[in-house]
Amino acid sequence: GDAHIPSRRDSIPEEFFEYIKDSDYDMALITGDLVRESDFRNALPPLPRSFFVVGNMDYGSTNNFHEQIQLDDFNLLLLHGTQLRPRGNIEQLWEILMQIGGDVAVHGHTHNAAIDLHKERLFLNPGTVSGATGGWSGRADASFIELEIKKNEMKVTLHKTDWRVAKKS
Repeated sequence: GDAHIPSRRDSIPEEFFEYIKDSDYDMALITGDLVRESDFRNALPPLPRSFFVVGNMDYGSTNNFHEQIQLDDFNLLLLHGTQLRPRGNIEQLWEILMQIGGDVAVHGHTHNAAIDLHKERLFLNPGTVSGATGGWSGRADASFIELEIKKNEMKVTLHKTDWRVAKKS
């Protein structure tokens, strides 16, 4: 998510492109701020079944504000996070998650990758897959998160690059 293509970045890191292309994903969860979905899709390898939510920079988007997705034993909430004050407010997001009976929230808006466990709930922010900053100049560390879910177990992998080295943790 938070790619901002083409307004702030034109592409994703080559290492990410190749890794995603060579992976066999069942689904993609996109946290919004694509800017133009067609340009975003052109900057990535073909995606599997995907859920997109609208971000504050997705003018004219017909995507939903949020999606609730059941993946095996996990009830996931996917949203951009524009409504959280301050940005990325986990306590506020936890309250939303409790209202819907969710287990995991996947959110964006901050451009900072994060994996947080708060009050027995998991909060995942993939950051920015393109390395988009708050403006066109410069670039931030690019990142995305992979989930591997089997029944009641979830493996979370954060992929990150500082444009010199790609890391996986």
